[in-house]
This record gives sequence, structure tokens and C-alpha cells, in this order.
Amino acid sequence: MVNFVYPEELYFFVESIRSFEVSQIGSSKWLEVHEMVIKLSQQAAFEVAQHREEEVKEFLISRDKLRLLIHEAYCVNLWKTRVLPHLLEIDPNPQATFLIYTVLYHEAALVALLDLCLYHPSGCEVLQESVLDLIDYCAHSVSQVIGLVSMGYHENESKVDVDEAVLTELERQKRDLIYKIGLRCISILNYLADNVALLHLSAARRMMITHDIPWLVTDVLCFRPWQRKTSKGIEKYIDEKWTTVDDVAKIIKPEAQAWFCVRQLILNPETMENYTLNEARCKQLSKLVGLMNDVILDQLPVLIDLKQFLGRLTLSGNVADKSQNLLLEDVPQIQEDLLKQVERDGGFYQIAQAQDSVFLNTNREEICALASKLSAAYSTDLLCELEQNLADGKVDDNVDKDAEGAVGGASVEGNENATNSSTKSCPICKAKASKKCANCKQIHYCSRECQLKDWPQHKLTCLGKV
Repeated sequence: MVNFVYPEELYFFVESIRSFEVSQIGSSKWLEVHEMVIKLSQQAAFEVAQHREEEVKEFLISRDKLRLLIHEAYCVNLWKTRVLPHLLEIDPNPQATFLIYTVLYHEAALVALLDLCLYHPSGCEVLQESVLDLIDYCAHSVSQVIGLVSMGYHENESKVDVDEAVLTELERQKRDLIYKIGLRCISILNYLADNVALLHLSAARRMMITHDIPWLVTDVLCFRPWQRKTSKGIEKYIDEKWTTVDDVAKIIKPEAQAWFCVRQLILNPETMENYTLNEARCKQLSKLVGLMNDVILDQLPVLIDLKQFLGRLTLSGNVADKSQNLLLEDVPQIQEDLLKQVERDGGFYQIAQAQDSVFLNTNREEICALASKLSAAYSTDLLCELEQNLADGKVDDNVDKDAEGAVGGASVEGNENATNSSTKSCPICKAKASKKCANCKQIHYCSRECQLKDWPQHKLTCLGKV
């Protein structure tokens, strides 16, 4: 059975996750943990996709590692917003940016693991007081997405220009990861809203009063960051990539998660206990009524009661202020502790100067060695193999259908496909090849064995087409 992390390695990988300070990002120890986080993220996603037992999720929850994942996400976020700008001031055009991108991608992998774990109520329950930091983090990430959409960034088609400046390319990568993380955070907020009774006592107040998540999610539903208009037509953000769609009205996962989140918060008496529906909030929430048309309600019938509630709210007007009974409230600690450590280390600029030799390294041999090591950690060969296996399954299905059609008379399209495949030859054994590389779609092979033999040479051109 294919695995990114084998069962005998899983305990060691999970136990190796530990907290770092901002000044330690990019160190050899940090990179070792980064490799393990990437593999765990890949394995967790693979287990969900294959409907297998979610062992990664179970280990992370049972070993109480979710709070460490939140800590690390905050740590990388601070590095990205406060240290990276100083590094780019030192060298606006670094020779290699893959290590910088590695740090940025680390944050996305951590959020992906949190998303998969918090789908289960047991994951929400073990967060304890760290859920306050997570709510702050998610609210900030979702706000960033809204900011980008309001400035029109998502309308610009992502085209990689080999001649563009390194800084421009790095900004594009940052923007793509902001979208990925922000939409994941919508999902996380939905899970927290759905399990608010299992969370820390201050979690509901933090969501409703401190950050006003219903207002925030309403803005998300109005701005629709998961959809954009391009020269190819309407594209939606499906499975973390922009995909052209024919049915624009069909709801995708991030949109459904946003609707579920606002419904759970508005219709839950526990979360609404201290939430005053004043005139401004009533006006903001009334925007949702216009969005809940028949097409939306047919796909998400659970929204009918939300529409009825908002309809009555619009007619009755604002509600009087509710009394605030809270005397003490816990405050988030993770970001505050990280900032205190940064002060002890001399500040963000001092950290950037200390990390100059790591992220702005000009030694070509060291850069190539680190690139090879990280490439192995990302398991690109295994990902290609899995994709090829899926493609092989589709090819086999098509072959079976053609064979069944041949019994009663083959179709013209089937005969043409057979003629085209017969003209291709395997580059290894020169036999007739009917299966092609799932990545580049250019090279045909007769079998999986021949593809594996040719991969060391073929990957140089194949991966260049990604």
C-alpha cells in the first residue's frame, strides 16, 4: 500500500513536531521538522481521499499536537510579515527564493493539517485555550483574502513570466498561499462554530464580540473570493486550484462552508447570548437575504430557517443592547509569547540580519544541495506515481469500454483512438504504447516498469512543464 509516511514512522514523525521561535526558522532543526510536517500533511490528505482510517489525525489529537501546529502557524506568519520584508531590503533580488517559499508553504501545510483534524469534534475539544489564538489567526487570514479581492488581485490571471523580477514572482506566490490559507480558515471557523459547546468558555465571545465573525463571513459571501472572471470564462477555486466551470450556480466547498458557519453562529442561542443585533449588524446581515435565492436553497436546504430568521429580523428592526455579564476573559498567549521572545532576540531586524546567510545564500553548491534535499521531502516522485496510477485506472476503464463496444460494432471514435495509440512507441522497449505520462501528456509508455526506468531522464523535461 502506497504511503507518504509508513505506520512504523508515524509515531516518530508526530512526536518530532515541536515549537520554534521566529529566530530559528530556516535552521537545520527547523527544516527537519518541516520535512515531517509536509509528509504528514500529504499522508493525512491521502488518507481522506482514499477513505482510509485517518491515522495521522488520530496521532496528532491523541499526542496533543494541535496547539503546536497553531504555534508554528503564528510563528511563520510573524516571520512572513515582519522578518521577510527586512530580508528583501538587504537583497531585493536573491539568487534563490525556494527556501523563502518553503517557509511560506510550511504555514499552508500546518493550516491544512488543522483543517483535517478540526473536522472531527475530538480535534476541537483538545484545543483548550489555544482556540483563542486560532480564532484570531483565522479572522486575520480571512480578512486578508477579502482585502486582496477588494483590490482586484483575484481577477488577475496567474501567469508565470520567466523574465519577471524575483520579487514579483515571490509576491505572486505569497498571494496564492494567502488565498489557500484564507479559504482553509473559512472551513476551520465553520468547524469551530459547529462545535462551540466543546470549546473554551471565551471562544464564543471571541468569535462574536471581538472579531464579529458573522459580519466577516457575510463580507466573504458578498465578495466571493472562490470565484473569478478570466478570458477563459468563470473560474472557481476547486481543490486549491482555479478551474473553469460550466455551471456557475453550483456551490463549491468554501462557499458551502461559509454559509454553514454563519448559520451555526446566528441560530445558536449560546453564541447569540451577548451578540447585540444593532442597526449596523442588521443591515450587514440583511445582505445575506438577497444572496439566498432558490438555486442556493435547493443545494443547501438547511439555509431556509436562516432566511426566515433574517427575514423576520429585517421586519422587526434592531434589538436593544444586551447586558454584558462577563467579568474576566482569557486572552490569547501564543502570539504574545512569540513577540516577547523576538524582543529578547533583539527585534525583527536583528533576526533578519542573522538569517541573511541562510535565506540570501549565494553559494551555488549549498543551494543545489538544499534544493535536492527539499525536493526529496516533497515526495514529487511519489506524487507523480499516484497520479499516473489514477490515470492508468482511467485508461483501463476506457479500454474495457472499447472492448465491449467492439462486440456490437466499434464506434468511429474508438477506432480512431486505437489507431492513434498504436502509432506511439515506448522510449524504453520500443513496443506499442497506449498509456501516457499523466503530468506532461507527451510521452507514451507500454507499462509502469518502463516509465520508472525512464523517469530519471524524463523528469528533467516533465517537471519543467508543470
